[in-house]
Amino acid sequence: MRRSLMHRPASGLRQGWWCEFSAYSMADGREAGARLRAHAVDTPQRALVWMRLAVRPLLSAFDPEDAERAYRWFDHGQWEAVMRLRAGEPYAFVASSGDTRVEWSARPVLFLPLAPADGGRGCPCPRP
Repeated sequence: MRRSLMHRPASGLRQGWWCEFSAYSMADGREAGARLRAHAVDTPQRALVWMRLAVRPLLSAFDPEDAERAYRWFDHGQWEAVMRLRAGEPYAFVASSGDTRVEWSARPVLFLPLAPADGGRGCPCPRP
């Protein structure tokens, strides 16, 4: 059985999850979008915590059907999302408010270690 790279990262690579918040508007009959926020986390659970914290403040602006779906997602949808992320699948929650569609997504990624900008001498800044 062949394992994917996500289950066994090569040396130096670190598994994580990349989270994004995007909004899309149907202005003038065509869709225009922008990524508004991005965040890196180290577990599927933290990806879901990030998504929950980002969705909650906008609930009152959602269309009624999407608000109801969001409340159900808060109550019952978290385990499915975590299981999908653990399995290496992306996950997204999408809602609408009038002409605007908002999307919170998380997907598994491999983070590469960064090389020091000073050519390998290390950062002269104190570390926390």
